[in-house]
Amino acid sequence: MLNLIHVRTYLAVIDEKGVRAAAKALALSPSTVVEHVDQLEADLAAPLVIRSRGATCATAQGERFLPYARALVGTALRARELIASPIIRLAASSNVGTYLLQQPLAAFRKKTGIEIEMWIGSNPAVVERLTRGEADLAAMEWWDNRRGYRATCWAREPLIVIVSPRHRWAGRTSLAIDELSEEPMLGGEPGSGTGTLLRERLGPVADRLRTLPGYGSTEAVKRAVRVGHGASIVLAAAVSDEIASGQLVGLEIEGSRLCKDIWLVTSDHMPASSPSSSLVVELQAAP
Repeated sequence: MLNLIHVRTYLAVIDEKGVRAAAKALALSPSTVVEHVDQLEADLAAPLVIRSRGATCATAQGERFLPYARALVGTALRARELIASPIIRLAASSNVGTYLLQQPLAAFRKKTGIEIEMWIGSNPAVVERLTRGEADLAAMEWWDNRRGYRATCWAREPLIVIVSPRHRWAGRTSLAIDELSEEPMLGGEPGSGTGTLLRERLGPVADRLRTLPGYGSTEAVKRAVRVGHGASIVLAAAVSDEIASGQLVGLEIEGSRLCKDIWLVTSDHMPASSPSSSLVVELQAAP
């Protein structure tokens, strides 16, 4: 069984780039730091650090162990926090956190009194926070089925094409698939998985799309589409207000109903009685 104190010491050695700096950060003697790292290496039967007169760094085995080490220490700290005060650390991808979660999270807070600290960022960044133990629950637009985690499909959100009210397509309600290649398609948040989904559902047509990346977010895309820079394919929930107010026009793609699965992901070790697990159940039950 790994000693978490030894794991914490190892992380300090790597983060501080040396034994003496780690000893100072942890208020330990250098000999104790060395002893902790030696014991951890013995427990794992592998060398973890390369010691030199310059900066100390991780071995190849140590690099592989680092994310697990951070998750172990993060989980231990989180366990203390949960006992003192139940707070859910939720990491959500931009579209999910901005357009889908606000109302159900408010209802959950009101019902349970449990506080939620939500961090919003790109889908890859959400995965990083989850694997580093910095989030109890992730809500995102894709999941790669990596081991050690439990993923639940929370919702299937439709994707639609959006154009300006002054666009030549604005008087229509749908488009043929081949027509998509006639207009520049503005790309929003990278790493959202939309491109992969389009290739799966639209086939060769997806390769003919004239995609203009670099807008960075759905909000930026919406503003660019409104002034006529092109069209885009976005989550319907992200543009419901603009379509209702007439600022944007939404169109479906004929013969191909596009939907994106929204995933809720927790560690396999998250107990069913935890606040995060309760939130997953509540979200699934929400209309």
